[in-house]
Formats: sequence, C-alpha cells, structure tokens
Amino acid sequence: MVDSNDGVRRTSRPLIPIHDTLAATAMLVRRLGHGFRNPQFLDQALTHTSYRNERLDCQFDNQRLEFLGDAVLGLVITEALVELMPERREGQLTLLKSQLVRESCLAEVAESIGLGQALRLGRGEDQNGGRKRPSILADALEAVIAAIFMDGGYAAVQPVVRNLFDDLLHEAVTTAAELGNTPGALSAGVANWKTAVQELLQQLGHQPPTYTVVSFVGPSNLRRFRVQATAFIHNDLLTGEGEGANKKFAEHVAAGDLYQRLMTMTGRAEADPMLAALIAVPSSRPSGLRPRPPSDILVARPPGSPPPTTARPGNGGSGPDPLR
Repeated sequence: MVDSNDGVRRTSRPLIPIHDTLAATAMLVRRLGHGFRNPQFLDQALTHTSYRNERLDCQFDNQRLEFLGDAVLGLVITEALVELMPERREGQLTLLKSQLVRESCLAEVAESIGLGQALRLGRGEDQNGGRKRPSILADALEAVIAAIFMDGGYAAVQPVVRNLFDDLLHEAVTTAAELGNTPGALSAGVANWKTAVQELLQQLGHQPPTYTVVSFVGPSNLRRFRVQATAFIHNDLLTGEGEGANKKFAEHVAAGDLYQRLMTMTGRAEADPMLAALIAVPSSRPSGLRPRPPSDILVARPPGSPPPTTARPGNGGSGPDPLR
C-alpha cells in the first residue's frame, strides 16, 4: 500500500529508521574539513539508490556524482604523483595511480572518516551490512568528492583529497623508491602481491594470511628484515618468505612468494603460467589518463624472476624498465 500524503512507500511493517545519520554526517563534515555552502550536494552524495527506491519523496541518488567524482579523484591523484615522483615516467605513474584509486583503497579511506555511518540507505541494504560494503563505500567516497567539487570547485576539493589520501600517497612513494632498484619491479603485480594473495585466499574460502618478522639484521640505517607470510590451506600450513630494507617491502615479497606457492598448490599456475595481470588499470571506471595499448600492458612475474628480454626498436636489446 502507498500513502500518497507523505510520499513514503508503505509496507506491512513501517519503515522505522534503524540508523540515525545526523550526528554521523556532522562528524563526516568535520573530518572532511569542508563547510558546504550548498548542503544539498552532500545530501545527494550520501543517498544510495536503495534509499531512493524506498521513498517516493526522494528524487535523487549519488550515481551521477559518483561518475563525476571518479574523474576528479583521478585528476588530483595524478597531480599528486607527478609532484611527488618527478623521476617516474608515464607508465609507472599510471600503474601507481591505478593502485591508489582501486575499490579497496577507496573503501579504506571512506571507512577511516566514518562515511558509512552517514549514508542514507534503504532499510534492507542497511540491515544487510551496506554501511561496510566496500563497493558502496568506494562509490560514496567518489560522490562526496564530486559534491565538494560542485560546491567549491577544484581549489576546494584538491586539498581535501590530498589530506584523505596522504598516507596512501606516501606509502606508494616509499614502496616505489624501495622497488626502484630492481629492474622492472614496478611492472604489473609486484606492488599488489598482498592484495592478490588475500583475494585468492578469499576465493578459495580461507582466512587472510598472517605476516611475521622472523629476523632482522644490521644497524638501523642498513637494517634488513625477513618476513614470513603464512596461510592455512585445508589444515596444511603454507609459507612464503621475503626480505627487504623495511618491514612493508619484506611483507610484499613474502606475499608474492606465498601467492606463487598457492597458485602451484591449486593447479592454477599450470593453467596460467604467467600468473595473470594482477594490476590491470580498472576498465569499469573512467580513467583520467589515456589507456595504454594492449601490447604495453605486462603481466605479473614472480618476485626475483629476470626481467623480460624482448627487443625494442631503436635500442637493439632489452630495456631495463618494462614500463616506459
């Protein structure tokens, strides 16, 4: 039954709000650091399609803002990488950008500012854990970024995005600096081994791996860390090992080793000996940069394997870096 007087779609059970978003929205605004001159932009950014579908009086949702926010976010992140990494070339920056704007990173940022608690969700979506769903959080963050852009322009949104992604940006810069001494280390896959092995374990129905520092040697300025990544597969313990100048890099290498062992154990390595492309630029989201030609997109190589030796016109031999 529909009560046309108040515009709310009625069911046999009244749609009693199960989450008060007012306080959460006020907290979100403080964490964003942007005071909205037109609060309607923020209201639209926080409105999920499930909420609109349940209310006849709601005329908008955040899908259009999400589309705009994706482009704005891509521009700000691209600008930041160009500024922070003047020595990196276009292909390498494209790879790093694709990592920073992937769904898991966006959801992580959204969760850190309490965005999920401020969303206007339909009752069913709310009850089914929509406030913690990565896809909903990522889309909503893009919509909020667009809302700030619409409200105050690029001058307003740029510092907000830089602040929100500050930790992730500097982590990318640090990791890239560590990987930079290895030929081809920024090729597809290496910067994303931890995510890759976690997603593979999840697909197989197992818990995420654990990382343990088993040893470190040398003075503080020349210290080397050795890390073990372990996972239980059908009651068997599978272990990968990695070493690096800092704990984070050693974890990445250990995750890569564990990933290869996991692929071999499950027989996937034989079906796909190149281990597939772990870091492809997302095709489902618009990109602020032109796509690279298919021939330039490389697949992941196991850590420690030699770089490719494909000759290139003009240099007479193999190139030291697969990303031009």
